[in-house]
Amino acid sequence: MSFIGIVSGNKSFETLKEKLLEIAPNENFNLININLKSIENVKNIKFETIIINEELKKFKNNISSLEQICENSRYIIINTDINCKNNILNIENYKEKVITFGLNTKAILTISSITENHLLICLQKSIKNIKGNMLEIGEKRIKLIKNKIFKTYEVLIIYIIISLYEVEEIEKI
Repeated sequence: MSFIGIVSGNKSFETLKEKLLEIAPNENFNLININLKSIENVKNIKFETIIINEELKKFKNNISSLEQICENSRYIIINTDINCKNNILNIENYKEKVITFGLNTKAILTISSITENHLLICLQKSIKNIKGNMLEIGEKRIKLIKNKIFKTYEVLIIYIIISLYEVEEIEKI
């Protein structure tokens, strides 16, 4: 059973939860939304993965709890387009655990091309997944399902979770 903590808005959290259940119905993901109301209650949970897809300024009074959560996690997946603008959480302290994503060229996981029908997701650094296998540097073409609207960051989060946990090969979102 994998505990995955997600620091994100409620709508984004629900979208991620719904899509992951659709893609991987047999996986035992326990997704937990970490927000200001819940952070003190979840700080002692040992999360395997933490995903930060939201500004952390509002957590400035709870930064020690967020640091405790990160310290005990195996992976910290962080949106650098949002979270490099402030230094509330010093990701240098967790460098070996951090996987960055975003639309910037320094992110470990980024998008190199976007069309109406496809995304080209680019992994710019090899990463060891949960099972000890290496995710190699390269690009993966993902087909976008017509009439489904997903935010680019949510697609990147879904892709990295599916890849880290070796759920299945993802072809479309």
